[in-house]
Amino acid sequence: MEYVRYVYISVLGLLIVLSGCFGLTSDGSADDEADVGQNLAPVVTASWLGDSTQYTIVNPGWNVTVYHAMTDWDGNIIEAGWDVGLDGSIDYPISSPHGLESIFIPENLVVNSSLTGPMTSIVFGAIDDDGAWSSSPLITLTFPSASPSSTLNTYTADDAAASASIAGDGADTLIKIQMTGSGDLDWDFVQITLSVGGSFYTCSVAAGDDCSISQQAGDNDNAWEPGEYIFLSEGTEEICSSTGCAVGISVTYGGNNVTGDTSVVVN
Repeated sequence: MEYVRYVYISVLGLLIVLSGCFGLTSDGSADDEADVGQNLAPVVTASWLGDSTQYTIVNPGWNVTVYHAMTDWDGNIIEAGWDVGLDGSIDYPISSPHGLESIFIPENLVVNSSLTGPMTSIVFGAIDDDGAWSSSPLITLTFPSASPSSTLNTYTADDAAASASIAGDGADTLIKIQMTGSGDLDWDFVQITLSVGGSFYTCSVAAGDDCSISQQAGDNDNAWEPGEYIFLSEGTEEICSSTGCAVGISVTYGGNNVTGDTSVVVN
């Protein structure tokens, strides 16, 4: 009887040894070698340099400088870039493993906070040839919101030359305005409003507003310079339909009134 027990123990020990040799797991299944070669997602990092940003009136938004770096340990990165709209698509494709880029953040993607000013977030992502995605953490951008202080500049307004346009005849050129003073007025912060009767019309250097502002001289398209004449014309609205049209004028800079003529008669 003792001999039979010894045989059983020997056979059991032999089975345990053989199960290790043939790669059986504790549940009797073979090891999956594919698990050892599992795909690794790309490694990425990204940051904003916090540089000064530029705001433009024609295409409102901010330019920012950003940095990225990326690699893939076991394959190749086939697509990468910046997503500024946070919609899961790449807005600025990138192919270099690392580098600096200047990207544009449109104004309509930015939210305004009374605590921080304008702010938004962007993200950098990459996908490898096995379909694995990886991305940086969300990067929050904040922009200056301070408007300029009041200006000592002044302006004078006159009826535009009759040869340029006659009131009531098509898209009229109504008024010419000359600014005087010591400094440029950035168009980002200039607001010109015309009024006729009880109706008010906003003027802009960008197309599509009630009233259009055109610059005939000057060296800086982004600012109204001292001594420079600008012309106000009808845009999407008919402002004056006859001669002898009395037009009220309001000019502000950064929300502050600019001293000048408050009305002119357009013929």
